[in-house]
Amino acid sequence: MTNAQLVSVQWGLFLSVVFLLPQLFFRQLTWRGATITVYFSMLAAAVFLPLGGHPSQAVQPVPFQWIADWMRDGDIAFEQMTLNILLFVPLGFLARHFWTMTRRQAVALGFTVSLAIEVAQLSLGHRIFDVDDLMTNTTGALVGYGLAVAFSHAHRVPDRLRLQVRADA
Repeated sequence: MTNAQLVSVQWGLFLSVVFLLPQLFFRQLTWRGATITVYFSMLAAAVFLPLGGHPSQAVQPVPFQWIADWMRDGDIAFEQMTLNILLFVPLGFLARHFWTMTRRQAVALGFTVSLAIEVAQLSLGHRIFDVDDLMTNTTGALVGYGLAVAFSHAHRVPDRLRLQVRADA
């Protein structure tokens, strides 16, 4: 883990505590609220912190540029792409599991949140607007949605067992 990544994780944990304390103080803290608060705190820290340098390029408009970067720079580009996917898996899971969105809605949410992040990073001027990030983040939301569907199927009580319980009662 790089120093910048470690700083982002520390800030994410700090933001989580800051946003969870009022919920705890006013006795409004639930597992759902805590999960959402921690996820979005960590997401904000990962994409906006640490602040610093100005990239030489503001926009990267070429789809699948990460493949050329991977060939040129080695595994760092592949790791970045993988982390972008993993960063949005929880959003897709939350969209299905907590907010009962359809697959299309979850993908649209992933794309919209990713687009908002990219525009904010471009506006702040410390990161680039990258088309590959939009694609990988949206893919992560889709993967998370798929995992939530699999999770709900794995934990669903079969109808025949549900009927037996009712008949026995």
